[in-house]
Amino acid sequence: MPLFKISRNQFLAVYSTFSIGGKAKSIYHAENRQELIGILDFLHKKRSRFGIFACGSNIVFPDKGVTYPMIQVTGGKIRVHKSKVLADAGVRLSDLVDFYLNKNLAGLEKFSGIPGSVGGAVVGNAGAYGESIGDYIIKVEVWQNGQVKFLERQMCKFSYRHSIFKEKPFIVLRVELKAVSAEGMKLKKISAEIIRLRELKYKSGLKCPGSFFKNIPIADASDSLLSKINQNVIKGGKIPAGYLLESVGAKGVRVGGIKVADYHGNLFINDGQGTFADVKKLAKILKERVKRKYGITLEEEIRYF
Repeated sequence: MPLFKISRNQFLAVYSTFSIGGKAKSIYHAENRQELIGILDFLHKKRSRFGIFACGSNIVFPDKGVTYPMIQVTGGKIRVHKSKVLADAGVRLSDLVDFYLNKNLAGLEKFSGIPGSVGGAVVGNAGAYGESIGDYIIKVEVWQNGQVKFLERQMCKFSYRHSIFKEKPFIVLRVELKAVSAEGMKLKKISAEIIRLRELKYKSGLKCPGSFFKNIPIADASDSLLSKINQNVIKGGKIPAGYLLESVGAKGVRVGGIKVADYHGNLFINDGQGTFADVKKLAKILKERVKRKYGITLEEEIRYF
């Protein structure tokens, strides 16, 4: 057996920003692109099912844990190559944003403060303030069934908080992004203001997975829904899920150890005793309330593992 760094019988809650999750029988730790490929190839040859995660944000692990191997992706390189930026999947998104800012490159400054890894951001097409990382991707290097290949941007099916990587078993290895020079001070000013705003919502030490439900693109909204809301709440062509949730009394609602923040209707917080079951029950209650009032079913932005 190849030499891999493996943890045995570890609680997944330790790896989760939500602090939820039972034991994983084994966790393979990939600290760079080559280690990730080696682990993937090894498990593929064994015909083993596996799960994969990085920073543990935007995810809810099961209370019962998992018996199949897990892979945690961390670390990697960022570099400029021929006026493009190459970033490995395990790089923290915040580090990629800082790289752009320090190199006076425009595009990712609005992603300042978003947790998670580059790979996770690509899978979920993460973004903020009307922009998504898919807007800046040129191509994505992926692993699939023992083969490494590239997918051009148009093949990735990027849309609001969605990509082909949620549909098919491609594992993101590395991304190639646009690199456009800009005024560094202006970019850093935008970044600092966005971080300030995010810190008002995501307070230090908060056990949460980030925004829980997706906002609703106007293109997907029915005339009935649009007639029931204040048009002034529409931001970046989307109806904030938080607005709909707050209008049905979501703030402060609790199930077990999981509570909706008193100051934001789309933020689930774990008091330290919360479980996967609590999260699912609370989500169901709130989805039913919104469905009754607006005739729309909210879709989770987080991913149930």
